[in-house]
Amino acid sequence: MSAPLPPRELATYVIGNVEVDDWRREYDTMGRCVRAAIVALLGDEWSFAGRRVLDFGCGSARVLRHFLDEARMAQIMGCDIDPDCVEWINSELCPPLAGAYVTDAVPPLPFANGTFDLAWSIAVFSQLTDSWADWLLELRRVIKPGGLLIASVMGAEFSEAVAGEAWEPDCTGMNVLGYGRPWHAGGPMVLHSEWWIRSHWGRAFEIVSYRPGEMCGQDAILLRRPPATGPAPEVAALKASQPDEPRELAAALHSIEQLHRQFAKVNGSHDAYASAYHKESRRSKALQAENAELRGRLQRLRSAERALTLAARAIRRVRRATNR
Repeated sequence: MSAPLPPRELATYVIGNVEVDDWRREYDTMGRCVRAAIVALLGDEWSFAGRRVLDFGCGSARVLRHFLDEARMAQIMGCDIDPDCVEWINSELCPPLAGAYVTDAVPPLPFANGTFDLAWSIAVFSQLTDSWADWLLELRRVIKPGGLLIASVMGAEFSEAVAGEAWEPDCTGMNVLGYGRPWHAGGPMVLHSEWWIRSHWGRAFEIVSYRPGEMCGQDAILLRRPPATGPAPEVAALKASQPDEPRELAAALHSIEQLHRQFAKVNGSHDAYASAYHKESRRSKALQAENAELRGRLQRLRSAERALTLAARAIRRVRRATNR
C-alpha cells in the first residue's frame, strides 16, 4: 500500500541534507533498499503473520512505511529519540502500524522482556559510541529467545569517506571517528570489522549471517537470541578485549594513531583561530570607534536642531509682537 511521506525536515533527519532536488525520491529509494535487504536476510521461510516486530531507531519511518502491508498481519512498531518523528508516525501511519514510542539516549525501552519476534536497527550502531553494549543487551532483553535481530554497521565501503584511509579490517575493530561531535553536525561515525562483531556481539547473540555492503552499502548482520539458559552477559563482558586475539591490540593502536591525527589537526587550527580572532577583534574595535563617532555627530546634529527650533520660535514671537 502507498504511504504518506513525512515533511522534508523529518525526512532529512534520517537521510541527511542530501543535495538533490527530489528529496522524496532519495528518501523513498533508501527505504526500499533497506526493505529489500531485510527481506533477503529473513529468507523465504520467514512469515510476518502473527509476529511482533520493532524498528529500533525508526526515525521518520523511512523503513517502516515500506512494511504497511505486513503491518496488517503483524504488530509492527517503532521507537526513536526524536519526538517529532514519533508524533508524525503515530498521526499518519497508525494504523496499520501498532505505534511508535519516544525513547531516551540510554536504555531501557518501554517494552517487557521477550516482547518481539524480530527487531531491526538500521544505521544506529554506526553512530553509537559508549552506549553500544547497553543497547545491544537491551535489544536482547526485548527479543524473545530464538527471536531475530537485524542490524547494520559501516564497514569497508565507508572507510575512505569516514576515516580518509583504505580499509584495513585487521586493525579496525570498532573504530570511532568524531567522538563527541554534536548530532546537528552529523554526530560520531563508527566503523566495524566483521571479526570484531563476531567476537563482541557474538557474546550476546548468535551471528547467523554477516553480509558486507548489503544494507544499502552498510554491512548487514542477522543475529539470533540464544535460548534463555542463563543470565544475560554484562556490559563489561561485551566490551572486554579478547586476550588471545592479536587484532584487538592492532585495532587499539590504530585508534590511538587516529586520535593523535585528529588532535594534531585541532591543535594546528589554534594559530589560525587566534589570527582570525585578533583580526575580528581589531575590526570590532574599529567599528565601535566609528559607531561612537557617528553617535557623537548625531548628538551634535540633534543639539543644532533643538537650537534652530528655539531660534525659529523666538523669531515667530518677535514677528507677532511687531505686528501688534
